Amino acid sequence: AAHLKLEGFEEDANGTLVQSDKGAPSEEDAELAEEEDEEEDSPGDPDLEVLVLDAGVKFMVGLMSQKTGFYCDQRDSRKLIQEYSANKRVLDLCCYTGGFALHAAAGGAREVVGVDSSAVAVARAASNADLNQVASVCRFEKADIKAYMHEAIAEGAEKFDIVILDPPKLAPTRNSMNRARSAYRKLNAQAMQLVRPGGLLMTCSCSGAMTQSGEFESIVAEAAVSVGRRMTILRHAGAAPDHTLNPGYPEGKYLTNLLIHVE
Repeated sequence: AAHLKLEGFEEDANGTLVQSDKGAPSEEDAELAEEEDEEEDSPGDPDLEVLVLDAGVKFMVGLMSQKTGFYCDQRDSRKLIQEYSANKRVLDLCCYTGGFALHAAAGGAREVVGVDSSAVAVARAASNADLNQVASVCRFEKADIKAYMHEAIAEGAEKFDIVILDPPKLAPTRNSMNRARSAYRKLNAQAMQLVRPGGLLMTCSCSGAMTQSGEFESIVAEAAVSVGRRMTILRHAGAAPDHTLNPGYPEGKYLTNLLIHVE
């Protein structure tokens, strides 16, 4: 059996893994790490990759990478995108290894663009497109999503029928909510400008502090007003049903997923 060394843990005298406080980051450092969307995702050990089938779409998943390699909490929302994507032009922002993008392609999208700041994630997404034989309609770019959207808006690029915006956690604690409000407002304002009139925006927050505050809908609405777009919320969802909620642990309610019709 392979011997795994896990960061943040050490062996005690009995050979049992216990959590170590050696080199533990401060709360401020942890917040910065959570926010940093430029950080490269480690490729992990290739021997710890598995094939996952998600609503008919295949993914090679690196178990030692971010979120154990796959975001299971969004699987119902990915399936919904697949159902809406026939003959559509789709943009997947913070695409990671192609979750939403490949479901759109599997649903018959005519063109899919995925953008992520991680070169490793983008390479995995392209490999997963090959695995599903949809590479001909998929294109993945390594870029900061803010810069990508700014350039697309400035150039008057062709708009998309569907835009998915699923950024990393922007409010890791309640103390970071003011910064997060501004960041979510700006990102959603940019994303809406890339949606054709009558198109769809699926926008997400995986920040527990934001979801529990109940403010996300109003922040997205403010973003729409700021760029002169009208919006109708078609669906308000969270994590997939296997992510159960314990009333004694409200922090378990962390994900908000809004499907919005944009005029």
